[in-house]
Amino acid sequence: MSIKDYFAFTRGEKRGAVVLLLLITLLIVAQFFTNTFTSTKQTDFSEFEEEINAFEKLLKEKDNFGNKSLSIELFEFNPNFISNNEWKRLGFKDWQIKTINKYKSKGGNWKTKSDVAKIYGLDNSHFEQLKPYILLPDVLEYKSSKHSKEESPAITLFEFNPNIISKSEWKKLGFKDWQIKTIFNYKAKGGSWKIKSDVSKIYGLSPNHYKKLIPYILLPVEKEKQTKKAQKDYSKKVDINTADAKELTNLKGIYSEKYAAIIIKHRDKLGGFSSKEQLKDVWNMSIETYNGFINQVIIGKYEPIKININTSSASQLQSHPYIDWKTANAITKYRKANGKYKSVDDVKKIHLISSEVYRKIAPYLKIK
Repeated sequence: MSIKDYFAFTRGEKRGAVVLLLLITLLIVAQFFTNTFTSTKQTDFSEFEEEINAFEKLLKEKDNFGNKSLSIELFEFNPNFISNNEWKRLGFKDWQIKTINKYKSKGGNWKTKSDVAKIYGLDNSHFEQLKPYILLPDVLEYKSSKHSKEESPAITLFEFNPNIISKSEWKKLGFKDWQIKTIFNYKAKGGSWKIKSDVSKIYGLSPNHYKKLIPYILLPVEKEKQTKKAQKDYSKKVDINTADAKELTNLKGIYSEKYAAIIIKHRDKLGGFSSKEQLKDVWNMSIETYNGFINQVIIGKYEPIKININTSSASQLQSHPYIDWKTANAITKYRKANGKYKSVDDVKKIHLISSEVYRKIAPYLKIK
């Protein structure tokens, strides 16, 4: 066999070699075009990094805000009876107070201290500050049949008028210390009991306990009171800036001169009502009562008592219900730095005073 035999190909082998060379050539060309048209640019993640950094900063600011000490005035309170201003003094924000009032308007209430912790937006540290001052039991003991003996302490029954008896007499009637605190807190704010069924509304009083007391309560029955209410004419208009306590009882839902006196006390602190809506701020004023009498209310020609912002001290300014210490202090500091106010509108230049705060306080400010 000669060397040529090793390099000799049949016709079929020659065709196969040609096809193989063509395939190899196509692969090389394809790789060249792939490298030419494929982008080698790296993905820019800077935009995502900026968003992540902004989000982390927001979380940090939120955490820092949560750790700031709230401006809180601590006092004993029953959350079922306090006013909007009292919620504010306890450190609650306006949006929280709106949520609270909406919950109460639908029949909601708080039965134990732990119920208060469920108020939307109330963080744990804030609740722990309030807890010792909440006039509610830790648990509803009377609901537990296992502790019925503990729930029903020895009761001494005697005829009584709930409006005039002492703390020791309430105790003899089987009331707990926290209930007695709530009762006297209610009385201190002008509260009273007019009919027997009113007593059943005392917070924490069980139906069985109330049944035992009914024969001994020196108050009229509910039907007698309802007959008197039906005789009133609720079409009569009442000027809330000049009406006395008796005239205010002509408003639908205001049955007691004691509660009317609370309205007058609030009016005096304000220096007079500049709008009907201010009645919502009166202690224990429910939205149902407000809506019931608002069409009877009028505001005659009355100029509210005003505070001179050019001469009043911070403490004098703070005496007004709508002006807290921070606002009063800001008003006096601005005056010291810039001289006397030329108009009441100058107060709007103070960064601390929002348009809402200005709207509330403006009717009660003057410069001369």
